Amino acid sequence: MNYLFVLVVSLAANVAGAPSNIVRNNVYGYSAELSEFYSRVSHYIGEVRQASAVSPTCDTSKITLPAQASELPAPPAGQKVLHVAVGRGTQNYTCADSTANTEPAAIGAVASLYNATCIAANYPALISMAPGVVINIALPTKSSSTLPPANLDLLGHHFFEDSTTPVFNLDTTSERQYGIAISKKKASMNAPSNAVKGQHNAGNGAVAWLYLEAVNGTVGDYKSIYRVNTAGGNPPATCEGMDKTFTVQYSADYYFYG
Repeated sequence: MNYLFVLVVSLAANVAGAPSNIVRNNVYGYSAELSEFYSRVSHYIGEVRQASAVSPTCDTSKITLPAQASELPAPPAGQKVLHVAVGRGTQNYTCADSTANTEPAAIGAVASLYNATCIAANYPALISMAPGVVINIALPTKSSSTLPPANLDLLGHHFFEDSTTPVFNLDTTSERQYGIAISKKKASMNAPSNAVKGQHNAGNGAVAWLYLEAVNGTVGDYKSIYRVNTAGGNPPATCEGMDKTFTVQYSADYYFYG
């Protein structure tokens, strides 16, 4: 059985039981996005069954950013994709007071990153849909080793060194030492109007898409990071009724270039 068939069938196996569980525990938060995800997986199963001669591949040269990211700077010449990750976590905010005259201020984010590189190389439509699906799955703990519904392996963790310095630590285990990207935001664009607003598509909207550049202190060949296909994460317009600090759940795809 070839690699692509194993990959896609594993996706199907991990999502197949979801709808029957919705009434009991709403583990997967069944939604239009998840329904479309099922449909895509079924389509790809049919494709790979007909392509049994396809050799195993995880060719990162096939990976490109979503077409909608055209408002962001293109990857600099000579850079190539090193990893693609699905991120699931929270955007973090603070309020000076709890009045309608004050706006929430961003103070960073915390997320677990899951390796989707090979899926991105072969099934880009699944990757673009992934944030809208996993936003409805419970927040992973720091030690969560896989992310449903495709059981993606943990790649690393995202956090902020300070309020303006995103860090991506991809040294997860002694066997997986992929380096640490320390970065600065260089450009952003609003998420598309059809982006998932939050859990169950209810919320204040999807956070911006970003282009980040690696800075001094980075360990490894990382040069550029893109945050795209965001779902959720935006705060309310004002601090009225909000705590001094609060979080908003989000998910996104991260493309690492070097």
